[in-house]
Amino acid sequence: MTEHSRSNHRRSLTVRSLATIAGLVLVSAASLTFIVGGCGTAGAGGAGPGSISPGGTGTSVTSPGSTVPGGSSTTTAGGIAHAAGKADLLMQITVAGGFAAPEVSFYSVPQFSLYGDGRAIVVGPTDAIYPPAALPNLQTTVVSEDVVQRILQAAKRAGLFDPAFDYGRPGITDVGTTTFVVNAEGQSFQTHVYALGFESDAGELTSEQQQARAALSELTSRLADLTSFTTKPPTWGTYDFSAIAVYSSITQPGATDSTDVQPNRLDWPLADLSTLGTEVQGGLRRVVVSGTDLTALRPLLSQATSITLWRSAGKYYHVFLRPLLPDQNN
Repeated sequence: MTEHSRSNHRRSLTVRSLATIAGLVLVSAASLTFIVGGCGTAGAGGAGPGSISPGGTGTSVTSPGSTVPGGSSTTTAGGIAHAAGKADLLMQITVAGGFAAPEVSFYSVPQFSLYGDGRAIVVGPTDAIYPPAALPNLQTTVVSEDVVQRILQAAKRAGLFDPAFDYGRPGITDVGTTTFVVNAEGQSFQTHVYALGFESDAGELTSEQQQARAALSELTSRLADLTSFTTKPPTWGTYDFSAIAVYSSITQPGATDSTDVQPNRLDWPLADLSTLGTEVQGGLRRVVVSGTDLTALRPLLSQATSITLWRSAGKYYHVFLRPLLPDQNN
């Protein structure tokens, strides 16, 4: 990854355009609009444990006494204990909601994921072209246990181990909610922050809430390329997924888009999309493709865009793709 790419990686909005049944949907990656400010410590707020409010005021929750699934615990001297398996999720950042169709949540991908063996997976820079590629630009690297500890310590300093802090709600509509998940110290912490990165005119927020949000924005920015956590830049490569979730909906050629850009057409290489998988929402079907089926599908993925028309049994479909991460099996 070049210095220019890393710079874009850290500072730009990651926006993935997706064609949906109703038309083109822009997925707002609000958490990647960063406020560079002080790393204030999250103090006690009005919300208490268990008061999750995705898309609402923004609260944090922990499950006291719960165990981190899978793997064995590992730690360094004075470090934070965590599971160590390659599928054990330690930390994840996702953005959902906002001005996007509800079905987008089915196939959007996390902005950042960290696993027990040190593997990190992020959404890399996206070319500002239309139509965008069908696959997200998932980039991966493996970091040492020392780096894992630095990341978890930074998450703790930013307030993500605090189950009580209320991040407030800026008076803005149609933006996403950023969710932080941390699995460490035998517990699972979840923090939901509405409109993260949109606090500049947020008179409804206290100074403590603004400082806490700035700390989370700064942490999210640092996690975009991890350079501030390591002594040398990480080596990034394309994430090689072993399974992919496929969402499909029937459509009519000519009804795809109102722009002058025409979709390309590809032949679906697997079973009939009208019956493949199961229906998850109003005409949207889902199936997980892996093994030999993925081998047959993979050569076509590089040709697919968000508006590609896929032919299957004489009919045309929109197909949306979500590569599965190490902790996902569906």
